[in-house]
Amino acid sequence: MNFFAYTSLEDVIPHGLTLLERMIPIAILVTIIFWIGLYGKRIQTNPKEHIIRLVLAIMMMIGESAFLIWNYIHSLDGSVRFIDTLPLQLCSYAIWLLAFVLITKSKKVYNYIFIFGIVSVLALIFPNLNHGFDSFRYYQLYYSHSLLMIALFYMYKVHGFYPKKPDLMKSFVLLQIIIVYSIILNIIFGTAFLFIGPGNKPIDFAWDWPWHMIEYEAGMALVYFVFYLILKKKENNETNMSI
Repeated sequence: MNFFAYTSLEDVIPHGLTLLERMIPIAILVTIIFWIGLYGKRIQTNPKEHIIRLVLAIMMMIGESAFLIWNYIHSLDGSVRFIDTLPLQLCSYAIWLLAFVLITKSKKVYNYIFIFGIVSVLALIFPNLNHGFDSFRYYQLYYSHSLLMIALFYMYKVHGFYPKKPDLMKSFVLLQIIIVYSIILNIIFGTAFLFIGPGNKPIDFAWDWPWHMIEYEAGMALVYFVFYLILKKKENNETNMSI
C-alpha cells in the first residue's frame, strides 16, 4: 500500500499490528523516560534547558499538525470526514496543551490536563490501528503519544510539576464539561469525540449507549482517585522530609 494512504480499522488486511510493531515504540519510550528520570536534576540546572522544552513542544505540534494535514488531504477524496478528525479527543487536548506548558511553564494548565495525559497511555497500549510499519498513521500515532508521555514526565521530573487535590477536582470538573459538549457534537454531527455518544463505545466490550456513560464516568473517577492517593502520598513524604 501507499505509505501515506488513508488507513482505518475497517481495512481488510492479513493481520493487525504484530507484537514487534507494538513493542518497539514502547521500548523506545520507556528508555527515554528512564534517562529523563536518571538525569532530571542535571537537565534542570542546564542553562540551555529551555531549548529542550522548546524543541519538544515544536516536535509535538509538528506531529499533530501532520495528522491534521494528512486527514484533510484524504477528506478531499471522501476517504474520511475532516470533522471526524478534529483534535477533540483527550489525547489531542493533552498534546496541544502540554506543548503550551513546555513553552510557558504554566503549572496551572499542566495540573488541569495531567490526568488527560495519563489516560492517553491507553492509546499506546491499545492503539487505534490496523496497519503497522507500512503506514504513516502508525508512526504518527506512536510519535505523538510517546512525546505526550515524555513531556508529561519531563515536567514532573525536571520541574517538579504535579497536581494536588484541588487541582484534580478542577480537572475532573473540566472533564465533565468536555464530556457534555462532546456528546452534543457527537449527536449533532455523528462524530466520535471521546468515543462516547450514540453509536460509539470507549472500548469494544462496553455497554451500549447511553449505559456505557456509567462505565466511562466510573472509570475516569477511579483514575482520578488512584492518582489522588499517589500524589497525596508523595506530598506527605515531601512534607515529612522537610520537617
